[in-house]
Amino acid sequence: MYKPPVHRGMKELDRAAFSLTIPVVALRVPTKTVGRIKAEISSDILKVPKLRNVVNDSKSNEFKILLLDSAISSTDLTGASEKLHNLVKQDKLEAVNHQVILDYEHWSADEILKAVLPDSNEAPTSYEQIGHIAHMNLRDQYLEYKTLIGQVILDKSPTVATVVNKLDTIDNTFRNFKMEVLAGKDDFMAQVRENDCVFKFDYSKVYWNSRLHSEHERLIKKFSIGSSICDVMAGVGPFAVPAAKRGCLVWANDLNPASYDAMQENIVLNKVQDRVCAFNMDGRDFIRKAFVEYFAKTKQGPLSIPPIPKASVSRSKPVAPEPPIEIPSRSFDHVVMNLPAIAIEFLDAFRGLFAGFEEKPNLPLIHTHCFTKSDEPEKDILQRACRAMGYPEEQYEDLDADVYYVRRVAPKKDMYCLSLRLPEAVAYASETGSKRKLDQESAESINQNKVRLSDNEDC
Repeated sequence: MYKPPVHRGMKELDRAAFSLTIPVVALRVPTKTVGRIKAEISSDILKVPKLRNVVNDSKSNEFKILLLDSAISSTDLTGASEKLHNLVKQDKLEAVNHQVILDYEHWSADEILKAVLPDSNEAPTSYEQIGHIAHMNLRDQYLEYKTLIGQVILDKSPTVATVVNKLDTIDNTFRNFKMEVLAGKDDFMAQVRENDCVFKFDYSKVYWNSRLHSEHERLIKKFSIGSSICDVMAGVGPFAVPAAKRGCLVWANDLNPASYDAMQENIVLNKVQDRVCAFNMDGRDFIRKAFVEYFAKTKQGPLSIPPIPKASVSRSKPVAPEPPIEIPSRSFDHVVMNLPAIAIEFLDAFRGLFAGFEEKPNLPLIHTHCFTKSDEPEKDILQRACRAMGYPEEQYEDLDADVYYVRRVAPKKDMYCLSLRLPEAVAYASETGSKRKLDQESAESINQNKVRLSDNEDC
């Protein structure tokens, strides 16, 4: 109904400039009868979001001021319903003039920004929230207003303490990006709760995307208790930590030292250090070495991890101890590769992966996130996977695979998750080109790159 005063081109926020005084007609109503009268003339009452339509009477505590709809233009109640006219006569109510002041606090961020930016139909109010941080991605036309935009977002978002703007794309090795603080405190240490877990990290040094919450949850639900998980690009642990909490054995890796450090902290913070092994390695090296090391450990018998703790229902009657969770698989049940820009290329590391094994372990289900701009996304993704694995591209329809749409990330650019059962022909192929020989030295060297967070023998 009402809009704030327009100050097109404002670049330094002046909150006082957005005060709007509105004349309205009101009724002086005895305090004791306010409820009854409001109910009887509800269609004639002023209804404005975030504005009370009953205010105190400055002249007497025995009366309240009941604000009437703006269509009622004068104290003779022109424009009012017949019911209101009859009520005023019956109760001998007095109609008075009143002023309503809508100040800066009343308006939303969208309303304020549309009153100052060049295009009154569009305002950049969307952001991703990571803990106390609001992450914006402002287009070029808004950059000269960035300080004002940041301050408005900060003012209008109670849970936000820092507003930042991304300065470049995520194109470096570690998937983080440069950012500038637009408003609030210069504090990038975020804490996020997701999938019943707590994550702490320095947002300026690691990758985190809150919009992937549903995708994290979807994939984690595919993991059963006793599954073994190989998380190749684990970040700070959004897949690894909840999977471990679910009762899985997880080997999680990330190349970024800051992500690795945060993942270690989150493993301990969520009390899953006896189910997760953390690594700081190149992704391809990790795949090749982890499978060899894992298979070697299973030669001595099935692996196991401690049971999921259960809270005691009675202090006087403790819960009986649960048996360990057995991990029956000879290789990882699931592999997660959440690096959409290039993860599909890492499928080359699986070629010949089991070529030197004297026994045949289970073939893992590989979950690879990727982008595509193709009009035939499933075909495009499967054929790219074939090329990476050295699998006949024309046989892409023969793959045991599912292509799942995740989200749109840009116009004509979508994110998908390819869930692919490693083809036996790929797993046992002769080693070629980029595939390095997995000898005893490679199997042993994994221990030099691994930081063990507990005495768990299965790590």
